[in-house]
Amino acid sequence: MKKLLAIFLCLLMCLTFSGCNNTEKMNDEAKTVLTKVLNKEENFTVYNASTDKTTEENLKKFRYPTYSNALNIFVPAHYTFADFDSDGIEELLIIDASLSDFLFLRYDDGKVYGYVHKKISIQDVKTDGSFMTFDYDGYKAISRISFSGSSYEITNQAYLDDSENKYLLDEKPVQKSEVEEYFENWNKNTTKISWEDIN
Repeated sequence: MKKLLAIFLCLLMCLTFSGCNNTEKMNDEAKTVLTKVLNKEENFTVYNASTDKTTEENLKKFRYPTYSNALNIFVPAHYTFADFDSDGIEELLIIDASLSDFLFLRYDDGKVYGYVHKKISIQDVKTDGSFMTFDYDGYKAISRISFSGSSYEITNQAYLDDSENKYLLDEKPVQKSEVEEYFENWNKNTTKISWEDIN
């Protein structure tokens, strides 16, 4: 019986180690390809809700039309790597020179997908993949992002809106003091990412 248990534990350790190695290998591959996109050597695929089109783009000349700005030229200024969707593989986040548009880039099965989002606080992107979203004179939220093909979803872990008296934790109504405490703990117990400049 002891022999069987020892063999089982040995196999379990081997499988766990193999899984870790595989994730590390996939992460290295992702960062290599994402760096090529950052250096304008590779293209990426992005869906634009304003035009309802999916296009292949390059950072050399990336335009992201919006309802209010048909040109909207994206000028990459700063970047960072982090595991935003908590799958063990890092994504690349680039902010444009106007500090208003954020481009998430994700490597998935040999392809790089891009996702443009606004209203992220540049000061509050954390190494654990969480970040703050906001609306001027409105809500602020501690958010996460998940990806599926060329689409993405932002979900809020904490949401505070004094103008609407709306206070949520994991999308459920709570007291304002609970949300404020969550924000306070998040600020204390998470680390801000460091941004790298793009030449």
